[in-house]
Amino acid sequence: MITFLMIGMIVIILIMQFVVAPRLSQYVLLRYTFDTQLAEPGEKIAFNSRIINNWFLPIVYMHYYEYMPDGAVISGKKGNSEHHSVFLFGHHSYKHTTLFSLPKRGLYQRGKYYVETGDFLGFKSWVISGEIKSDITVMPKRCDDEFVLKVLGGYIGDISVRRFIVEDPVLTIGYLDYTGREPMKKISWKHSAKVGKLMVKNSDYTVDANAAVVLNLDAGSSKEKEKALEIVRTVCERLEQEHIPYQFLSNGDTGNLDEGFGKKHMDQLMMNLGRSDLFSYFSFDRLIERCIRERKRSRSYFIISAPLSAEDRDSLARLQRFSEYELCVLEAEVNSNAIC
Repeated sequence: MITFLMIGMIVIILIMQFVVAPRLSQYVLLRYTFDTQLAEPGEKIAFNSRIINNWFLPIVYMHYYEYMPDGAVISGKKGNSEHHSVFLFGHHSYKHTTLFSLPKRGLYQRGKYYVETGDFLGFKSWVISGEIKSDITVMPKRCDDEFVLKVLGGYIGDISVRRFIVEDPVLTIGYLDYTGREPMKKISWKHSAKVGKLMVKNSDYTVDANAAVVLNLDAGSSKEKEKALEIVRTVCERLEQEHIPYQFLSNGDTGNLDEGFGKKHMDQLMMNLGRSDLFSYFSFDRLIERCIRERKRSRSYFIISAPLSAEDRDSLARLQRFSEYELCVLEAEVNSNAIC
């Protein structure tokens, strides 16, 4: 009886060793997600992975290796990789979250993974591998240049003042209670009679403030162009805070955006800036010509570039002749120079 049991056990072990073990890797599935596609430099990003044993038999020996995109730093570690040893029952899964950060602006598209399974006696192993398709964009950081921020704050303040200077009595957007301080001509007698108390017209404003953020990538070093991207981000965030719609124009691979504002608009711009290789497609003069062609009423211009040449300044002077307001020129260099 014991002999038959031993023979049976040996047969089962041989079947597991030579028939089952080589097939285990076919039933291992990997599912993963990232918690964001657009990140700040250095922001913690969560990589959520799930290894699934899709068979009814257990996996006794399995090693799981994950490599985040090149340049990534896993929290609490020096490199960009992690290793896990896993035992999985049949139709069970192993879940894990890896926190990592990407320190530099750019597009990070892929990492790698390896899943190693072995036989029951430890003689042989099988490896399946693949790419972790990440497609994570790291946006430029905010500009921290005090001089740029000071000039920018003053210029956007001027836009806000111009925006609320003059009311248009024709464009009524609502009604407010009469406080006694409003002129008699603002009282709406018809609406007052309807509600039983004095009401005054709430008029819209004649100045429809809008802006064009213009990025020149046709000049300067890589370091200066990187700083120019930081200035673009800071300018657009300030315009977003003031609810001022803005168009984005560039002569480089950052693309262009129609006039607008809001999270979707801003996120698209940050995607474009984050993925830029800082290439220029045409001259600054042609970019200025486009600004002139697409100009509109009450438009303020933010010109962002590496230090400009005398020829570039002649182009700016041409744009100034077509603009209602002074241009705000923010030059990206080590000792920033801003002209408004």
